[in-house]
Amino acid sequence: MTRTVVGARFQTAGRMYFFEPGPIDDLAINEWVIVQTELGQDAARVQILPTDSPLVQVDPPLGTLVRKATASDKFELAKHKRRETESTQAATETARRLGHDIHVLGTDWQFDGGNVVVFYSTEATGLDLAPFSVELAAQFGTRVELRRLGARDETKILTGVGTCGRELCCSSWLDKFSNISIRMAKEQDLPLNQSKLTGVCGRLKCCLIYELETYQEVKGKLPKLGETFHIPSCVGGQCGTGGCAQVQGVSMTKEAIVVGMVDGGRVTMTAEELGVTFDPVPAHTKGVGSYGSDEIPRQERATPVPAAGEHPRRRRRRGGRRRGGRPGAPS
Repeated sequence: MTRTVVGARFQTAGRMYFFEPGPIDDLAINEWVIVQTELGQDAARVQILPTDSPLVQVDPPLGTLVRKATASDKFELAKHKRRETESTQAATETARRLGHDIHVLGTDWQFDGGNVVVFYSTEATGLDLAPFSVELAAQFGTRVELRRLGARDETKILTGVGTCGRELCCSSWLDKFSNISIRMAKEQDLPLNQSKLTGVCGRLKCCLIYELETYQEVKGKLPKLGETFHIPSCVGGQCGTGGCAQVQGVSMTKEAIVVGMVDGGRVTMTAEELGVTFDPVPAHTKGVGSYGSDEIPRQERATPVPAAGEHPRRRRRRGGRRRGGRPGAPS
């Protein structure tokens, strides 16, 4: 059974939520609407027009659309934005007065004023923030929800500029974080320089996954570095050797390889000249990657090196006998 839903976000680059449109039609992208949720009424911006596509049926509807935002609703939204700055400052001063070792990152007021979320970060453990929450509820006169954020979410709220010179992906358009592994950088032949692979948040850059599938497709079909093979013009191995060309360099971006010929020359050959074709990467799967779920979170571990004077331990072969046989066994 399918149903028609509307995709909307409460914050810029926030998570996408789906709502039942009800009698409301003629919606436009980026239009403000008032929605009804379990916590009350809130304002969201339309990102996906009414659709019954199965691709958006993963998450159940969060609520229903009440109406399009009116001029007075937009005025109320602007007032909430100014209020969020004041409440963030008030929460910071309250935390300092109570002696809590936390960093208040910001606040988010619900449209109807029935709830306010206070975002914070801390490196301390075992903090009792109940007094902090109670005092904030008394100050703001509404329900207070404390939400602790990690390094990536903290950077998403504070925003910034990346090494590319643009606003950070997480704060401008990226609505969810993927699991990033150093193996992704290795598959794209990137230099394993920690300072260049690390983002503003101190974690591996999210953009390491953007072109991963394309690199996997190209790298999986082009001849590997050091591999010896016959070029297409050498039909049936007429050169009389085990392979008339050896791969000496691979360019993923140009989809080409540099080969050394048996006569000593070097030639650049494209994938088209090699007769290699690539399957297009579907737009809706870009950035997903093809790693198994057990491979993504696992970090690369260095091969253990034996200490000076220590001999590496030899593995015993399964199903075999020790060299020389068992003591006392007949020869």
